[in-house]
Amino acid sequence: MIDVAVIGSGYGGAVIAARLARRARVLVIERGAWWRPGDFPESISGLARAYMGRGNPGGLWSMRLGAGTGLAFASAFGGSSVVNYGITAQPDDHAFAGWPVTAHELSPWFERARRELGASANPRGDELPDKRVLDELEPEARVDLENTIDWSACVRCGRCVPGCNHGAKRSLDRTYLAQAIHAGAELRLRTEVRSLTAEAGGYRLELAGPGGREWVSARRVVVAAGTLGTLDLLHRSQVPLAPMFGRRMSMNGDGLAFLYDTRRALATHHGAPISTSVRLRFEDDEGALRTLMVMSGRVPRAALRLAGAGLAVLAGVLIDRRDRREQPAGRWLRRIRDLIAVTERGALTRSFMYKLDGQDTSGGNARFTSSGAVVDWPDYVDDPVLQFAAARLRQWADRIGGVVIPDVARLPGMRSFSVHPLGGCRMGRDGLDGVVDAVGRVFDPRGGVHPGLRIADGSIVRGSLGVPPSLTIAALSERIAADLERELATSRDPTMTA
Repeated sequence: MIDVAVIGSGYGGAVIAARLARRARVLVIERGAWWRPGDFPESISGLARAYMGRGNPGGLWSMRLGAGTGLAFASAFGGSSVVNYGITAQPDDHAFAGWPVTAHELSPWFERARRELGASANPRGDELPDKRVLDELEPEARVDLENTIDWSACVRCGRCVPGCNHGAKRSLDRTYLAQAIHAGAELRLRTEVRSLTAEAGGYRLELAGPGGREWVSARRVVVAAGTLGTLDLLHRSQVPLAPMFGRRMSMNGDGLAFLYDTRRALATHHGAPISTSVRLRFEDDEGALRTLMVMSGRVPRAALRLAGAGLAVLAGVLIDRRDRREQPAGRWLRRIRDLIAVTERGALTRSFMYKLDGQDTSGGNARFTSSGAVVDWPDYVDDPVLQFAAARLRQWADRIGGVVIPDVARLPGMRSFSVHPLGGCRMGRDGLDGVVDAVGRVFDPRGGVHPGLRIADGSIVRGSLGVPPSLTIAALSERIAADLERELATSRDPTMTA
């Protein structure tokens, strides 16, 4: 019997595996493959071939569509760390209002996770013109971001998404998971947990992998399959869960907006990762303090031609801000150049691509389809944080010109997309307030908690954070792992190692 089965290898599962493999027999089960430098797609067509579906269960990424929302997620050893920009940011303290654990209590776990992830600021970030413009637009609000990137190996190719083929990204397979493997953790890759059932002394897992079906028993199970994966597994396993299961979910204020063809040279096409941002605070209509992070990025290199042409067309159909300080001919010449070939003389190099993360109102609810969980939130695009973001971008356009292309969900036929779905198994003080307690133990609606069963991923995050959630998930999981270590240390089971 396995001591601890960890389902998933993202920012939650990787932490749990690294900490517990030193003390117990740990099995890490991951649906995705181990993608290494050289394996990642570098074109739109390659990205399409890497889509995970029934005909390609080992694909790198997938998406699901709900009412008003779309969700994109990765399937890989190391979870989203292999495909993201590695942005590592701690939320403002007010993001933890109403949680069963305080920001002060989480502080040491944030520091531990930050140290292990090895994030640092871009040493060449001062070369980027958008930093100077953001300082002008939002004095005192700009924040240099830290990324889990080995900057000495970064060639600024512009292909951080969907994966670094130069080995510069310090993804989880090079940090926490490497520690877990070194400590003796066992791996089952390209293997999905189909069901989880309680049995005497633990749980029985039904696995489906390259070798077919098999069953594994484990004394303890940590579900860390990512928000959607965890919801899927618990729903089909029919584990008795608290009433809040699948409710009050957040998109983490995710949005994508553009300030197109401004009067400033803003972003060259050298491919630097997202390195800078502004962090803004505002009060909603109920007086609650909320955070919006606007991150200044660049269009991924694989999508430059598509973005150059698409934005030029959109700018023509949207209301164009007529800048009296520039002749219209100059603007249209830049846009026509981008339709032909994206160059430094085109409009795209004068454009901001804004990645938005913010504290939304957690108004989404899970719905289970034949393909798995989706999030329904029909009016997400009208959430206060996105309204605030759109108004702020219009203020910026008043100062430096350009066409505001707000959250793309407002365009005909589009919907809001998120890569950071949170909640569904949120932390709470009891079974009426949440699905897990402050250390990830799953509430049993019949009373107490399910012994030996915990959750450690984005699904336990109680509300939106206002920043990318990777560091928060790792910090919460460090705290859960420490509690599990104490539990293992006091266990009388003779198979447990000291």
